[in-house]
Amino acid sequence: MSFPQLKIAHMEPKVPIIQGGMGVGISLSGLASAVANAGGIGIISGTGIPIDEMRGHIRKARELTNGVGYIGVNVLYAMTEFAETMKAAMEEKVDFIISGAGISRDMYSWGKEYGVPVISIVSSAKLAKMSQRLGAAAVVVEGFEAGGHLGTDRQLFDILPEVVEAVTIPVIAAGGIINGADVKRALDMGASGVQMGSRFVASEECDAPLSFKEKYMGAKEGDTTLIKSVVGLEGRAIRNAFTEKISDDKKS
Repeated sequence: MSFPQLKIAHMEPKVPIIQGGMGVGISLSGLASAVANAGGIGIISGTGIPIDEMRGHIRKARELTNGVGYIGVNVLYAMTEFAETMKAAMEEKVDFIISGAGISRDMYSWGKEYGVPVISIVSSAKLAKMSQRLGAAAVVVEGFEAGGHLGTDRQLFDILPEVVEAVTIPVIAAGGIINGADVKRALDMGASGVQMGSRFVASEECDAPLSFKEKYMGAKEGDTTLIKSVVGLEGRAIRNAFTEKISDDKKS
Protein backbone atom coordinates (compact mmCIF):
# COMPACT_ATOMS: atom_id res chain seq x y z
CA MET A 1 0.00 0.00 0.00
CA SER A 2 1.11 3.57 -0.60
CA PHE A 3 1.26 5.83 2.43
CA PRO A 4 -0.05 9.38 2.69
CA GLN A 5 2.48 12.01 3.71
CA LEU A 6 2.31 12.66 7.44
CA LYS A 7 3.24 16.23 8.31
CA ILE A 8 3.42 17.50 11.89
CA ALA A 9 5.00 20.94 12.20
CA HIS A 10 8.41 20.56 10.49
CA MET A 11 8.32 16.75 10.47
CA GLU A 12 7.64 14.83 7.26
CA PRO A 13 8.68 11.19 7.83
CA LYS A 14 8.91 8.67 4.98
CA VAL A 15 6.25 6.50 6.64
CA PRO A 16 3.37 7.75 8.83
CA ILE A 17 4.39 5.66 11.84
CA ILE A 18 5.30 7.00 15.27
CA GLN A 19 6.93 4.65 17.77
CA GLY A 20 5.14 4.89 21.10
CA GLY A 21 6.98 6.07 24.19
CA MET A 22 7.17 3.23 26.72
CA GLY A 23 8.51 4.20 30.11
CA VAL A 24 11.00 2.86 32.64
CA GLY A 25 13.78 2.00 30.22
CA ILE A 26 11.86 0.48 27.30
CA SER A 27 11.87 3.31 24.71
CA LEU A 28 15.30 4.89 24.82
CA SER A 29 17.90 5.93 22.24
CA GLY A 30 18.29 2.45 20.72
CA LEU A 31 14.68 1.95 19.69
CA ALA A 32 13.95 5.60 18.92
CA SER A 33 16.94 5.96 16.59
CA ALA A 34 16.20 2.67 14.82
CA VAL A 35 12.63 3.77 14.03
CA ALA A 36 13.83 7.20 12.92
CA ASN A 37 16.49 5.65 10.67
CA ALA A 38 13.81 3.40 9.13
CA GLY A 39 11.77 6.43 8.10
CA GLY A 40 9.38 6.73 11.03
CA ILE A 41 9.35 8.99 14.09
CA GLY A 42 11.15 7.79 17.22
CA ILE A 43 10.27 8.56 20.83
CA ILE A 44 12.41 8.39 23.96
CA SER A 45 10.39 8.01 27.14
CA GLY A 46 11.32 10.41 29.92
CA THR A 47 9.33 8.36 32.44
CA GLY A 48 11.20 6.44 35.12
CA ILE A 49 14.73 7.65 34.33
CA PRO A 50 16.75 10.57 35.77
CA ILE A 51 16.67 13.79 33.75
CA ASP A 52 20.42 13.68 33.06
CA GLU A 53 20.06 10.14 31.72
CA MET A 54 17.25 11.30 29.43
CA ARG A 55 19.47 14.10 28.13
CA GLY A 56 22.17 11.52 27.39
CA HIS A 57 19.76 9.35 25.41
CA ILE A 58 18.57 12.33 23.36
CA ARG A 59 22.17 13.15 22.42
CA LYS A 60 22.97 9.50 21.68
CA ALA A 61 19.89 9.18 19.45
CA ARG A 62 21.05 12.27 17.54
CA GLU A 63 24.41 10.61 16.98
CA LEU A 64 22.81 7.33 15.84
CA THR A 65 20.62 9.16 13.32
CA ASN A 66 23.36 11.58 12.23
CA GLY A 67 21.02 14.36 13.28
CA VAL A 68 18.66 13.59 10.39
CA GLY A 69 15.84 11.44 11.82
CA TYR A 70 12.98 12.77 13.92
CA ILE A 71 13.33 12.18 17.68
CA GLY A 72 10.84 13.24 20.33
CA VAL A 73 10.34 12.69 24.05
CA ASN A 74 7.28 11.36 25.86
CA VAL A 75 6.56 13.00 29.23
CA LEU A 76 3.64 11.95 31.42
CA TYR A 77 1.69 14.81 32.96
CA ALA A 78 1.26 12.70 36.11
CA MET A 79 5.03 12.56 36.68
CA THR A 80 6.46 14.25 39.78
CA GLU A 81 9.08 16.14 37.74
CA PHE A 82 6.82 16.83 34.76
CA ALA A 83 7.86 20.46 34.19
CA GLU A 84 11.56 19.86 34.79
CA THR A 85 11.64 16.84 32.47
CA MET A 86 9.74 18.57 29.68
CA LYS A 87 11.88 21.72 29.79
CA ALA A 88 15.09 19.66 29.85
CA ALA A 89 13.99 17.79 26.71
CA MET A 90 13.12 21.07 25.00
CA GLU A 91 16.54 22.47 25.92
CA GLU A 92 18.03 19.50 24.08
CA LYS A 93 16.19 20.65 20.92
CA VAL A 94 14.08 17.52 20.46
CA ASP A 95 11.82 17.55 17.41
CA PHE A 96 8.68 17.41 19.55
CA ILE A 97 7.23 16.60 22.94
CA ILE A 98 4.33 14.18 23.37
CA SER A 99 2.39 14.09 26.62
CA GLY A 100 -0.42 12.01 28.09
CA ALA A 101 -2.02 11.10 31.42
CA GLY A 102 -3.56 14.55 31.63
CA ILE A 103 -3.24 17.91 29.91
CA SER A 104 -1.20 20.88 31.11
CA ARG A 105 -1.90 24.32 29.67
CA ASP A 106 1.66 25.32 30.56
CA MET A 107 3.28 22.78 28.26
CA TYR A 108 1.96 24.55 25.16
CA SER A 109 3.42 27.83 26.41
CA TRP A 110 6.76 26.14 27.01
CA GLY A 111 6.60 24.67 23.51
CA LYS A 112 6.16 28.13 22.00
CA GLU A 113 8.97 29.52 24.17
CA TYR A 114 11.45 26.83 23.08
CA GLY A 115 10.12 26.43 19.54
CA VAL A 116 9.24 22.76 20.10
CA PRO A 117 5.91 21.31 18.85
CA VAL A 118 3.76 19.66 21.53
CA ILE A 119 1.53 16.65 20.80
CA SER A 120 -1.24 15.54 23.17
CA ILE A 121 -2.47 11.99 23.81
CA VAL A 122 -6.27 12.07 24.07
CA SER A 123 -9.15 9.63 24.33
CA SER A 124 -12.10 11.78 23.27
CA ALA A 125 -13.14 14.43 20.75
CA LYS A 126 -13.62 16.90 23.63
CA LEU A 127 -10.00 16.56 24.77
CA ALA A 128 -8.79 16.71 21.17
CA LYS A 129 -10.60 20.02 20.58
CA MET A 130 -9.23 21.40 23.85
CA SER A 131 -5.70 20.37 22.84
CA GLN A 132 -5.99 22.06 19.46
CA ARG A 133 -7.34 25.22 21.06
CA LEU A 134 -4.39 25.32 23.48
CA GLY A 135 -1.86 24.90 20.69
CA ALA A 136 -1.20 21.18 20.09
CA ALA A 137 0.59 20.43 16.82
CA ALA A 138 -1.25 17.09 16.58
CA VAL A 139 -3.17 14.65 18.75
CA VAL A 140 -2.68 10.95 19.34
CA VAL A 141 -6.07 9.33 19.95
CA GLU A 142 -5.69 6.19 22.03
CA GLY A 143 -8.29 3.51 22.64
CA PHE A 144 -8.88 0.87 25.28
CA GLU A 145 -6.72 -1.67 23.43
CA ALA A 146 -3.54 0.25 24.27
CA GLY A 147 -0.75 -1.02 26.46
CA GLY A 148 0.28 1.11 29.42
CA HIS A 149 -2.04 3.81 30.76
CA LEU A 150 -5.63 3.94 29.58
CA GLY A 151 -7.85 6.99 29.43
CA THR A 152 -11.03 5.33 28.19
CA ASP A 153 -13.04 2.12 28.07
CA ARG A 154 -13.91 2.67 24.38
CA GLN A 155 -12.20 1.05 21.41
CA LEU A 156 -9.92 3.08 19.17
CA PHE A 157 -11.99 2.68 16.02
CA ASP A 158 -15.09 3.91 17.84
CA ILE A 159 -13.36 7.11 18.97
CA LEU A 160 -11.23 7.81 15.90
CA PRO A 161 -13.97 9.14 13.54
CA GLU A 162 -15.23 11.54 16.22
CA VAL A 163 -11.75 12.99 16.77
CA VAL A 164 -11.01 13.27 13.04
CA GLU A 165 -14.22 15.27 12.62
CA ALA A 166 -13.58 17.46 15.66
CA VAL A 167 -10.13 18.88 14.81
CA THR A 168 -8.13 20.17 11.86
CA ILE A 169 -4.67 19.23 13.16
CA PRO A 170 -3.17 15.79 12.33
CA VAL A 171 -4.78 12.86 14.16
CA ILE A 172 -2.60 9.84 15.00
CA ALA A 173 -4.39 6.56 15.77
CA ALA A 174 -3.00 4.45 18.62
CA GLY A 175 -3.88 1.49 20.80
CA GLY A 176 -3.72 -2.07 19.49
CA ILE A 177 -2.20 -1.20 16.08
CA ILE A 178 -0.17 -4.31 15.29
CA ASN A 179 -0.14 -4.96 11.53
CA GLY A 180 -0.62 -3.49 8.07
CA ALA A 181 -4.36 -4.13 8.11
CA ASP A 182 -4.71 -2.04 11.28
CA VAL A 183 -2.64 0.75 9.74
CA LYS A 184 -4.76 0.75 6.58
CA ARG A 185 -8.00 0.78 8.55
CA ALA A 186 -6.85 3.78 10.60
CA LEU A 187 -5.72 5.71 7.52
CA ASP A 188 -8.94 4.88 5.66
CA MET A 189 -10.89 6.32 8.60
CA GLY A 190 -9.11 9.64 8.33
CA ALA A 191 -6.07 9.26 10.57
CA SER A 192 -2.93 11.04 9.37
CA GLY A 193 -0.74 8.30 10.82
CA VAL A 194 -0.47 5.66 13.53
CA GLN A 195 1.44 5.18 16.75
CA MET A 196 2.73 1.70 17.64
CA GLY A 197 4.31 0.86 20.98
CA SER A 198 3.99 -2.73 22.19
CA ARG A 199 4.60 -4.02 18.66
CA PHE A 200 8.21 -2.81 18.89
CA VAL A 201 9.04 -4.24 22.31
CA ALA A 202 10.33 -7.64 21.16
CA SER A 203 12.53 -6.12 18.45
CA GLU A 204 16.30 -6.46 18.67
CA GLU A 205 16.63 -2.69 18.69
CA CYS A 206 14.35 -2.16 21.70
CA ASP A 207 16.18 -1.05 24.84
CA ALA A 208 14.24 -3.44 27.14
CA PRO A 209 16.05 -6.34 28.85
CA LEU A 210 15.83 -9.72 27.11
CA SER A 211 13.73 -11.17 29.95
CA PHE A 212 11.18 -8.39 29.39
CA LYS A 213 11.02 -9.15 25.66
CA GLU A 214 10.63 -12.87 26.34
CA LYS A 215 7.62 -12.10 28.54
CA TYR A 216 5.98 -10.44 25.54
CA MET A 217 6.88 -13.28 23.19
CA GLY A 218 5.44 -15.85 25.58
CA ALA A 219 2.17 -14.01 26.18
CA LYS A 220 -1.04 -15.36 24.67
CA GLU A 221 -4.42 -13.77 24.06
CA GLY A 222 -6.10 -13.10 27.39
CA ASP A 223 -2.79 -12.87 29.30
CA THR A 224 -3.15 -9.14 29.99
CA THR A 225 -4.89 -7.53 32.93
CA LEU A 226 -5.73 -4.02 34.13
CA ILE A 227 -4.06 -2.56 37.23
CA LYS A 228 -3.74 0.81 38.94
CA SER A 229 -0.27 2.14 38.13
CA VAL A 230 2.02 4.09 40.44
CA VAL A 231 0.64 7.36 39.03
CA GLY A 232 -2.90 6.37 40.01
CA LEU A 233 -4.18 5.58 36.52
CA GLU A 234 -5.52 2.31 35.15
CA GLY A 235 -3.06 0.54 32.91
CA ARG A 236 -2.72 -2.67 30.91
CA ALA A 237 -0.03 -5.18 31.88
CA ILE A 238 0.89 -8.80 31.23
CA ARG A 239 -0.19 -11.00 34.14
CA ASN A 240 2.64 -11.76 36.54
CA ALA A 241 3.28 -12.21 40.27
CA PHE A 242 3.17 -8.44 40.81
CA THR A 243 -0.20 -7.91 39.09
CA GLU A 244 -1.68 -10.91 40.90
CA LYS A 245 -0.54 -9.50 44.25
CA ILE A 246 -2.24 -6.19 43.45
CA SER A 247 -5.43 -8.07 42.58
CA ASP A 248 -5.28 -10.04 45.83
CA ASP A 249 -4.71 -6.85 47.85
CA LYS A 250 -7.85 -5.30 46.29
CA LYS A 251 -9.91 -8.33 47.27
CA SER A 252 -8.70 -8.37 50.88
